[in-house]
Amino acid sequence: MRSLLKPLLLALLLALTAAPRGCSALNVLLVSTFSSPSHYIWVSALAGGLLQRGHHVTELVIRSPATPHPNRTSFVVAEKTYHEKHDFDLEGSFDRTVLEQIPHMYRCSRESIRTALRSKAFADLKRHLDVKKLQFDVFVIDYVLQEPLLGLNSIIGRKPVVVTTAYNLPEDIIQLMGSPYFPSLFPYGGVGADGGMPMTFQERVFNLYKWIAFKTYIFWVQRPHIEKTIAETFPGSAPLDELLEDVAVSLVNTSPALHGALPLVPGIVEVGGLQARPAKPLPTDILDWIDSKNAPHGFVFMSFGTNVKSSLMSKVRREAILKAFARIEQRVLWKYEQDDILDQLPPNVRVAKWLPQNDILAHPNIRCFVSHNGGLSSQEASYHGVPVLGIPFFVDQLSYAEKFTKLGLGRRVIFRTITEDIFHEALHDVINNPWYRDNMRRVQQTIRDQKETPLERAVWWVEHAARTGGARHLRSPALRLRWYELWMLDVLAAAAVAAALALWALVLSVRVLRGLVGPQPAGAAKRKTKSH
Repeated sequence: MRSLLKPLLLALLLALTAAPRGCSALNVLLVSTFSSPSHYIWVSALAGGLLQRGHHVTELVIRSPATPHPNRTSFVVAEKTYHEKHDFDLEGSFDRTVLEQIPHMYRCSRESIRTALRSKAFADLKRHLDVKKLQFDVFVIDYVLQEPLLGLNSIIGRKPVVVTTAYNLPEDIIQLMGSPYFPSLFPYGGVGADGGMPMTFQERVFNLYKWIAFKTYIFWVQRPHIEKTIAETFPGSAPLDELLEDVAVSLVNTSPALHGALPLVPGIVEVGGLQARPAKPLPTDILDWIDSKNAPHGFVFMSFGTNVKSSLMSKVRREAILKAFARIEQRVLWKYEQDDILDQLPPNVRVAKWLPQNDILAHPNIRCFVSHNGGLSSQEASYHGVPVLGIPFFVDQLSYAEKFTKLGLGRRVIFRTITEDIFHEALHDVINNPWYRDNMRRVQQTIRDQKETPLERAVWWVEHAARTGGARHLRSPALRLRWYELWMLDVLAAAAVAAALALWALVLSVRVLRGLVGPQPAGAAKRKTKSH
């Protein structure tokens, strides 16, 4: 009897610890189809948190989950995504003007949407929903640049929607949640305020221009495309405006420690860096290369993330970087995707096609992270307190590199201007100047000093949206105002009309009074003058 009792008690204990406190197990539909592996890394961390709390996740994603789970049903887009079909122009991407950035970004968005909606995985998911008749509690969607996928909510019965985005805090989300947007405060497409430092006059002028340019394109080009795609893909679906009324909460990839204080409505929840975590053990061969015994002066880690491949760089830039690496005391670990430089490596440089970035950044012997300054990489560097030498190429990488420079968290070099001396000077400075590491450690301390982890916070808000049937109490009254009401233009117009009427009434009154008094005779005026 005792032999049976022990495993039963153990099973009961495991069930109690796995069950969500205060929330029964949810059925969650999760969609992340943007053709960027970094997006999936971020959203997959959220999926893992939901599974850990005992929820059931049905997902449409661009990558298979690293670890299978009995509560996870995955439909994986196998077709090549935009970033797999198109190589980046590393030399020219930095110099794109705003008017060049806009069509490029939305061309990528539309092709990514097209790939997802025409995929076998999407067809299989729709068939699965039709056959199983699943009752979902909440719909979690990686929304920005993939808006038409919101039409899936019309298929599952208009459930509460939790919008997520790995893109920091786009203005699209601010507008979606009815939070105020100030072009004087928020860099458009940027990464939050710069630690309390306001933008300069020139920055505010450029930001206003950028905001107007993007909003014009979105209103006249992108929004009609979204609405047309929803109507064609989901016949009978509610239009986009109605579907957006189902949005309860937005989980955004920012944190005050790194992105500054932002005026946000309660429905915008900051969960920046939810993918960052304490380190897992490193493979023995990597550990032997970077530990203090074999690398007494520390080591440098270089990676351009999941979208930008180091192997795409020109021979001139690659040789300049390798020569600069050869001049430092530290060992170098470089994520490089091809075998074409193995015979060119200095003795202190090692390359690998894949490396566990988060775990490497957590190693105490690291001195500098040479990075493209992507959002996830920048946040993981901040979480682990590692100063960064940034080589940004596009979108939020440019903003993060600028932010890190402003806040003293690292340096930035422009890829197309890299020479051996330029790269070596910047690298030597970041490695040896304690100012960068001290600043980064202050940010690290603040990031880690939270009452719960960003992942725990994100999971709780998903549960809250389901428990409250869509968290209607969080909806901003701004969402019920027309644009001219929000900007008080109707009030200003009424005030202008009232002022005009008052002025007209005053002029009319003066004319009436003059008419009542009547004109003074000309002779009377002359007699009065003579008497004096």
